Amino acid sequence: MKTIVLAVFSLQGNGAERVVQTLARNMNALGHQAHIVLFKDVIDLPLDDGVHVHKFPYGLYRSLPRKMRAKIAAFAFDKYVKKHIGMPDLVLSNLYPVDFILSQSRLPNLHFVMHNNTSQEYSLTGPDDVKIAKLTSVYAGKNCVCVSKGVEEDLRVLFGQGLNTRTIYNPVEPESILSQAAAAAAPPQKDFIVNVGKFKKAKRHDRLLRAYAQSGTPHDLVLVGTGPFQSEAQSLAQSLGIADRVHFVGFQKNPFPFIKAARLMVVSSEFEGLNMTILEAIVLGVPVVSTDCPSGPSEILPPRNLVYPPDDIAALAEKIADAAQRPETFRVDFSDTFKAEAVAREYLKLTTP
Repeated sequence: MKTIVLAVFSLQGNGAERVVQTLARNMNALGHQAHIVLFKDVIDLPLDDGVHVHKFPYGLYRSLPRKMRAKIAAFAFDKYVKKHIGMPDLVLSNLYPVDFILSQSRLPNLHFVMHNNTSQEYSLTGPDDVKIAKLTSVYAGKNCVCVSKGVEEDLRVLFGQGLNTRTIYNPVEPESILSQAAAAAAPPQKDFIVNVGKFKKAKRHDRLLRAYAQSGTPHDLVLVGTGPFQSEAQSLAQSLGIADRVHFVGFQKNPFPFIKAARLMVVSSEFEGLNMTILEAIVLGVPVVSTDCPSGPSEILPPRNLVYPPDDIAALAEKIADAAQRPETFRVDFSDTFKAEAVAREYLKLTTP
């Protein structure tokens, strides 16, 4: 039996946080002992029986000057893990705030899970960008697990051969998705197009709304999520004259009934790590149209489902119209590569010398 530590800032959110939880659950199911260690005591996701959740008191160290904070907090983290969990066989660090601290950890077999395209996430302008030095101090020379090949390629371009990288896709649990989709009432909207994602710059809801308005499709658009760019998107829908056909339904703890009931899912992102909603839609038999952005969609979807370049509004509008009219031609089979058990086994291989 292996002991695995999955470090993440909190369990607030549906991206990396849900991936951490899914991995822990499936590692336990395979007979190992997974421990989630939080840096902040915020838990929005339902907890699983048998998955140990620990709360490292990182707040005690946040007031320290940045130059010394990582080293001192990492020493305290290592001590905390050894005391409350024991010496781990594998440590997985998730997202930059945790990576920054654990870059100074001395625990064995530590890997940083890269959930997004680094160049895009940090808006890097080139090899001379001042932010690269900060990122290099955290990741250079480290073991990095990338959630898509595009994320891995980007990381290698940034840091060269000074780090050990591999791709392990994010885990998907088809049975759980199907069960959750059937567990709640269907949404009131009928025969609609759906997008699920936080209203933030990377998701480019403005691109989606402009393309939807140009598509001429008679089907309504349902947007699932909240975020800082929501009011901007609502104003744009008004100005485009489509506000009566665009439904902002907010954050949904269980978005799967909305996906299942949709005629089509559209992803309009500027960049991604992998994009879990595409995989979830495929599990539910829903066609997906996506921008061919870095990184991830092209590793899931065939060329007919993709729009390139991502900022071609007219091409996205045309693809939406085509897929809404002929959804059956855009359906994709789910690949077992993304099944949670297979993904957990790939991670567990990291414990073998």
